[in-house]
Amino acid sequence: MLKLNLQNSYDKVKFLTILQFVLVLMAFISEALVTRSVLNFSFIFQFILLLVSYNFYYSALANLFYSYWNMSLIFGIYYLLSLSRNFLVLGNPMIGFLFLLSLGFLLVACYIVSSPLYYPRFHWWEYDFRFRADIRCWVEVDGKEFRGRISDLRRGAACLELFHGMPVGHPVNISIEILNQNFSLYAEVRSRREPIIGRSIVYGIKFINTDLEQKQRLKFLTNYWNESKKIKIRNKFSLDLKS
Repeated sequence: MLKLNLQNSYDKVKFLTILQFVLVLMAFISEALVTRSVLNFSFIFQFILLLVSYNFYYSALANLFYSYWNMSLIFGIYYLLSLSRNFLVLGNPMIGFLFLLSLGFLLVACYIVSSPLYYPRFHWWEYDFRFRADIRCWVEVDGKEFRGRISDLRRGAACLELFHGMPVGHPVNISIEILNQNFSLYAEVRSRREPIIGRSIVYGIKFINTDLEQKQRLKFLTNYWNESKKIKIRNKFSLDLKS
């Protein structure tokens, strides 16, 4: 039985995805009834295709596969075409409204899950670490320190790459040195991904801003991260032009 905790942002996305499926299924069958195409070969084929597609879509989300984004784009286009057809061609505003709601749920779900907690931004094409904005850090886990890297930092969350196993929900203390300043930030592991055996484990961490000092440290780190990215991109392009 599927259990969802709607206080958890990841479970909210799963819930919104299920709502999309229910609404689109209702709209699809309603449109077939209106156009009297129920039980036609085309209807049966499209119905099965829809079920199979949503199964793969939910599986991609549950396993945090990046194919989720490709399928979200395809479903977004499908919703747009379907709502346009029902509003403008078939004259079925109620059915079009169901597709419109599904599109809204899709956009909200994509925004929530686009956080570094679940889908960090990786520059797969960039093999030269000189031009990556990664920040080296030390991570304290259960009284032991491990060297790690922050490879994405947005929306109060980050992507932490580390050669050490930790369960989801585990608290961590991250120590960073920037511009001759040493400071620590507290965070909690919210997701875990092990892309390739032998490579570092990728954690989605949420910073815990318990006081004003922690908030100021996170703001300073975020500003440094953004400026560092801009500088490294400019340096890369300048070297490419010279070569």
